[in-house]
Formats: sequence, C-alpha cells, structure tokens
Amino acid sequence: MLNYRRAYVPPFLFIRRSILKKFGAITLLIIGMLTFNNGQVYATSTNSGDSNKLNIVKTYNAKVSWYKHGTKTANGEKFNPNNLTVAHKNLPFGTLVRFTHPDTQKTVIARVNDRGPYTKGREFDVSLRCAVYLGIKYVGVTKLKVEILKS
Repeated sequence: MLNYRRAYVPPFLFIRRSILKKFGAITLLIIGMLTFNNGQVYATSTNSGDSNKLNIVKTYNAKVSWYKHGTKTANGEKFNPNNLTVAHKNLPFGTLVRFTHPDTQKTVIARVNDRGPYTKGREFDVSLRCAVYLGIKYVGVTKLKVEILKS
C-alpha cells in the first residue's frame, strides 16, 4: 500500500524525504542557488547577476588547507562546514575569493567569514564543502590559484 503522506523525491536529488516534507520549496530553492558549470561551483544569489562577471582584484598562488570544526566564526556567524566559506588573516569579512585547482581546473567561489589559519605557511582555510568541490579533502594542504574578487 502506498503512503501518500510521503513526498516523492527523485533519486538524483539525494534529499531526505523528512527534510523535503519539513521544508518543501525552501529546500529546492537552496539547491537551485548552487550552479554547476564545467566543474565550477558558484555560490550565487537570485539577485546578483552572472558570477563570471566579477572583477578580479589580485591573483596569486597560495597554500590552502581546510577545516570542519568550530562553533562560531570571527564575524559572529555560526560555523557551518557545508557553507562555501573561507578563513583568512587579513581580508575583510564578506570578500569573495575564487580558488582554482591547477590540476583539475575545478573552481569554487567562497566568502571570507573567519580568521585564520594560524599554522605557519598556510594562507587560507576553506570549509569542508569547498575542499570537497576542489578535490582537496584527502590531500589536506595544497597550492591553489587564488583570485580576490570585487563584486
């Protein structure tokens, strides 16, 4: 017998039925805010134009690591390892940074919301989600192309 209270979820969405039932259209809207394009992932909002039209302020290579533990970020937000965020010692909060893996050409645009890393030789700490998209989760520390963006 079919249970009609459950929402049908196509297998390609990988959303738990309980989440879809609880949040419905909000969940689908959040999924729609991520745009996948040739291995590039952009954190976009519905009001900002095309993410490719962001102006590049500075480009260089830097050592990048990732982190997933923490309770509160330096700007007061609750830390969420599933957000596209990054920690840097000096960049202003809210600055967008584009990371490109030199071998795979995968790209992520993340927002600065924390301070760190405090390990010598590293310049950025990206969130777990950024690390997964870039393919550096199991590498730990790697050198990436970094572009500071001005929106």
